[in-house]
Amino acid sequence: MKEWIAGIILPFADVMYNLVKSVPMGYVRALVFGILGALAIWVISMPPQLPETDRGKNSLLKDIRFFAIAVLLLQSMLYIIF
Repeated sequence: MKEWIAGIILPFADVMYNLVKSVPMGYVRALVFGILGALAIWVISMPPQLPETDRGKNSLLKDIRFFAIAVLLLQSMLYIIF
């Protein structure tokens, strides 16, 4: 049974493998950084997100957008390193 299922899926798997293998890594990196950049722009364009107790005070460290950008930068750095 397993061999029969594998025989059916094998041509599709070969096509997908060759398709993925044919894409240059530079394009993949550009796509990932483009997505992260678009997310960063989207987060910055949102209104400030402050905790309910601190609505009157504007502080960069209390704004959730700051930490969202920090996480995106951390993801980018990890992607560059590894």
